[in-house]
Amino acid sequence: MKELIKFDEIEKIIGYKFKNKKYLQTAFIHSSYSNEHRIESNEKLEFLGDAIIEFIVTEILYLQFKGKEGDMSKIRSMIVSEKPLAEAVDKLGLAKHLVKGVGESKNKSESKAVKCDLFEAICGAIYLDSGIDSVRKFFELAVGDIILNLKVNGYVDDPKTKLQEILKQAKIVYSTTKTGEDHKPTYKTVVFVNGVKMGMGTGSNKKTAEEGAASVAINNLKKV
Repeated sequence: MKELIKFDEIEKIIGYKFKNKKYLQTAFIHSSYSNEHRIESNEKLEFLGDAIIEFIVTEILYLQFKGKEGDMSKIRSMIVSEKPLAEAVDKLGLAKHLVKGVGESKNKSESKAVKCDLFEAICGAIYLDSGIDSVRKFFELAVGDIILNLKVNGYVDDPKTKLQEILKQAKIVYSTTKTGEDHKPTYKTVVFVNGVKMGMGTGSNKKTAEEGAASVAINNLKKV
């Protein structure tokens, strides 16, 4: 396997030593490099990591928080989102190790979406290498301070949850389309309430676009 990353340096940062180095390397392969060199990108690991993170956060909330289900859902939505996961990557200094294609390498700083994807991919890689317990340890190292702050300061409603609370039993449907290059996509989401278009949002990933659409819908409801 051609070594594209500094294994020892990254393993020291994340506090975990891989048995299968291929998982770690793949976690740091951006789609732009994958497209140029025809090797696997971190997208599948990102998909896996997203589900694992949601499970870990759900478990933490169940064991450590006394709130109702709705309250825990709000907190989970806040933690399992682009901003805190991107901040974790910044805190650990991991983005500089991302392997990108020639064109993408001209961008000296990574977007929040790219950093979030990297964090999810690392979690997916650790899970495949040794299971959920190792992912928990890394997650607590990287994001534990966010959970602590939530305990002290409470939580902030995310737009999708807030929209559902406002509309109670209304049928809310998010319709999302993707355009642009695979390594730099744009997502456009339209939110419908009982079949009526109420808002539209765009973003570099589906979650951001949906939250944007929900925010617009909330503002439109205030005008009614």
